[in-house]
Amino acid sequence: MKNLQKITAIILCIILSSFAFINTDAKIKPQPSGKGPGTSVFNGQEILMLANQSESQMMSYIITTKNKKLIVVDGGLDVDAEHLRQAIIARGGKVSAWFISHPHSDHVGALVKLINDGLQEISIDAVYYNFVDDDWYKRNEAYRADMVIKAKEAFSKLGAEKLHGNIKTGDLIQVDDVKIHVLNDPYLFTVNSINNSSVALRMEIGSKRVLFLGDMGPEAGATLLKDVGAAGLKADIVQMAHHGQYGVEKNVYEAIRPSICMWNSPAWLYDNDNGGGIGSGKWLTLQVRAWMDELGVTKHFVIKDGDQLIK
Repeated sequence: MKNLQKITAIILCIILSSFAFINTDAKIKPQPSGKGPGTSVFNGQEILMLANQSESQMMSYIITTKNKKLIVVDGGLDVDAEHLRQAIIARGGKVSAWFISHPHSDHVGALVKLINDGLQEISIDAVYYNFVDDDWYKRNEAYRADMVIKAKEAFSKLGAEKLHGNIKTGDLIQVDDVKIHVLNDPYLFTVNSINNSSVALRMEIGSKRVLFLGDMGPEAGATLLKDVGAAGLKADIVQMAHHGQYGVEKNVYEAIRPSICMWNSPAWLYDNDNGGGIGSGKWLTLQVRAWMDELGVTKHFVIKDGDQLIK
């Protein structure tokens, strides 16, 4: 009997220790994915978040208006181009407006490849962006400046009438029932330069506000909050800045007060896992996830779970 009691006690300790380890390691509550047709957010519109087709982080969205017109934001890497093309074709093949937040390859690479490959069954009415002088990119991120040149060369193949390369603070672009507000000109910081040059967009999709922050870092986030104010940032849905880590600070998300978060984060990034398990990496994703817990956000769409549909 005594031996049995000892064995039982040992087993109980192991079980309790396991639970303690899990809770300490994760330090955050599980966040359920919002994937699937059961999600009811809009009234005839939808947002499709496209998942990465490689191990890399990326950002790609297709917004469908009530009358089935298409708006694309960024698009991802060149390896993501075919997946994006098929998704556009499945929705009619015609893009009314394509927005680029900033010229990093994991945002503009897919569009560059699609154009260079001749578009193939898709068409684009207009591309909206704001790239600064080539010399600025060369001075601040010389090793990435070639992507800007490649993007501009590709865009030129569409024809000047389709290019809107000077969008600026206060611009309003409307596609069907969706209104797109441009919140800033590119911020020209010498740290985290191209990420911080992201142009933020606030979309009114039906009765919902959706905020796209691109890859804004702490510096751009602080400036945007100062320039636009909390009222200008308030949104129901937010695209998590810089794939959910080392993006804008907590006070910016407090101003946004989202009820839904969209994470362009592969599993390794979402869990801050460099191969040694959750929390083993140097990324700040778990910290940002904890912020969202504190803000009471309970609905999360994450590309680690595949394509995500919000409708």
